[in-house]
Amino acid sequence: MSKELQNQPVIAQYLERFKDQIVAALPKHLTADRMSRIVMTEVRKTPKLLQCDPKSLFGAVIQASQIGLEPGSAMGHCYLIPYGKNVNLIIGYRGMIDLARRSGQIISIEARVVYRDEKFSYSFGLNPDLQHTPSSLAVKDRGPVTHYYAIARLVGGGVQWDVMTIDEVNEIRDNTPGGGKTGPWKTHPVPMGQKTVVRRLFKFLPV
Repeated sequence: MSKELQNQPVIAQYLERFKDQIVAALPKHLTADRMSRIVMTEVRKTPKLLQCDPKSLFGAVIQASQIGLEPGSAMGHCYLIPYGKNVNLIIGYRGMIDLARRSGQIISIEARVVYRDEKFSYSFGLNPDLQHTPSSLAVKDRGPVTHYYAIARLVGGGVQWDVMTIDEVNEIRDNTPGGGKTGPWKTHPVPMGQKTVVRRLFKFLPV
């Protein structure tokens, strides 16, 4: 029997054994049974998670529970990423948006992608300005991605926004474990770019 198959019941046992801790960490909109099902689905989808230390996986699950985000690509809130024997909890951009909205100080927040063949300009300074006219062409016909930007509208009428070039995003990607050659940077590069610009905007937001 492979180590992965051996570890699968171990993971299930950990989830059941520490169910009370998961319940204590979870917000009202999530249940321990739902979180357990989600985690078992993720380990089946990503067998490398079963090669990690079960305690590390459980720790990441508790982290996700504490902030009330569901792991997995379906919601895109956060991801359980194997790295050696450890499991890292990576918050996706939709998860960041959800956390920001919970503050009660943000009306809306969005992350956008800019392609080469679209009209786009921005300037900072005393009178910052951002203009983007998305193309009506299919995404595959718009050329490569050139920028990502995020905009948050605050209660009271304020607006915060930030822009990152593709080179800035790729530099961050290249400095992550695996250099962007594995995990969500490889399978979901555009959402990860959106997450990156939202993360940078976060330092200006009430979360």
